[in-house]
Amino acid sequence: MRDRFGQLGILLGLACLLVAARAGATQSFDLVLRGGRVIDPETQLDAVRNVGIRDGVVQAVTAESLEGRETLDVRGLVVAPGFIDTHSHAQTPSGQTYQVRDGVTTALELEAGVHPFPGTQQQLEGVALIHYGASANYLFAREQVKGSTEAAVGERATSEEVTRALAKLEADLDRGALGIGLLLDYMSEAVDASELRKIFELGARRRQLIFIHMRRPARAGDPAGLSEVLELARATGAAIQICHIGSNAIGGIATFLEMIRSARAKGVDVSAETYPYTAGSTYIGAAVFGRDWQTAYGTTWADVEWPPTGERFSETTWKEYRAKFRDDRNALIIHHFNREEWLEQSLRDPLVMIASDAVPTRSLEERAHPRSMGTFARVLGVYVRERGVLTLSEAIRKMTLMPAQRLERLTPEMARKGRIQPGSDADITIFDPNTVNDRATFKEPNQFSAGIAHVLVGGSFVVRDGANVAGVHPGKPVLSGSTVD
Repeated sequence: MRDRFGQLGILLGLACLLVAARAGATQSFDLVLRGGRVIDPETQLDAVRNVGIRDGVVQAVTAESLEGRETLDVRGLVVAPGFIDTHSHAQTPSGQTYQVRDGVTTALELEAGVHPFPGTQQQLEGVALIHYGASANYLFAREQVKGSTEAAVGERATSEEVTRALAKLEADLDRGALGIGLLLDYMSEAVDASELRKIFELGARRRQLIFIHMRRPARAGDPAGLSEVLELARATGAAIQICHIGSNAIGGIATFLEMIRSARAKGVDVSAETYPYTAGSTYIGAAVFGRDWQTAYGTTWADVEWPPTGERFSETTWKEYRAKFRDDRNALIIHHFNREEWLEQSLRDPLVMIASDAVPTRSLEERAHPRSMGTFARVLGVYVRERGVLTLSEAIRKMTLMPAQRLERLTPEMARKGRIQPGSDADITIFDPNTVNDRATFKEPNQFSAGIAHVLVGGSFVVRDGANVAGVHPGKPVLSGSTVD
């Protein structure tokens, strides 16, 4: 009898251990995403899986059942890496609010950048919804050396001034700036070949990416500006990224893409990005409008829109507004100069990633280019689902893995982003492939994207059930791990 009780005790003990083990298993993850269509562009996984997240990191991606403290049923939805925007000027709380509702989990100011670093990035500390970072802005460094904006964009620099401006860039890189932002087109008349080469030599020596708004030539579609930077990259060994190639190339997009492909085949380290709209945006006082811009863009005043009212310009109103707002960098215009067929050609090319060129907004009510609100959802809704320009997996690759891999040379942190696999950061965007789309239009831009169901940043919900989560600010600065050869 005693033996039977002893055996029963052992069995009860084992049962308790089993229950405890199962109870422990239920606590093994902070969050489980159950039954979604998981797309990981690096491993090419595209299947229904369960995702286990703990401590802000993806710990498991499996067909097996998972248990956690919280489980979210995401059946019928796509579970993708959070979108990475390498070209966002929307480094404000309101700008981040629109971008996170568009599925963005990391937004970086790399074309322009900031100076001195971290500069305006500090306004996001503790209130960031998504991760953020910036390059070192050469134009602003040049402005400090020359003493004014007008001198920076219009006057040649002495050798001593160039040395001082480059030293400012080096200091910014040492403080964590992500590469060099080169707004070359805004200072075309000021920066000569010698100065430009020194910038490229610095980028090569510091193993940094140079993010270039290349010079726009006198005639729309002329590739001279691209030839210039490709040749300098070849000669110096600098790595470069061509910003918004679609809006730079305009009608010459086929030539531009072939030139990049040919340069890469010869060993030039070059990449490119584009946005899914046929209009651009900048401030009305920009130096790019101080020349024969109508020939350069192939447009006229009537192709330029004033966002606060939606009106198009005449010669008279253009001169009036440009004089009035010349020094106001918040006085943005929308410039309709591209064509849909040119845009689709840039989107389709496998070498071109997606970026928004989102413009800064100071409030959720401030009207701006709709790319600030709907870039990534527009790609998924219009160019994947409606027009079939891209497959879903290719679109996700262009918005996640491609930018992450491009930025890995700047910071090892990017090796954990743009993927959904064990060890990757739990920056995740979950959307309905049947309804995702942009709502923002040129006429009514201030609208959140549709179909973005949930967004996680560092494992924390920032968007849940299609709405912003209040009081959550998990965004962190992305800083360079810069080295000197």
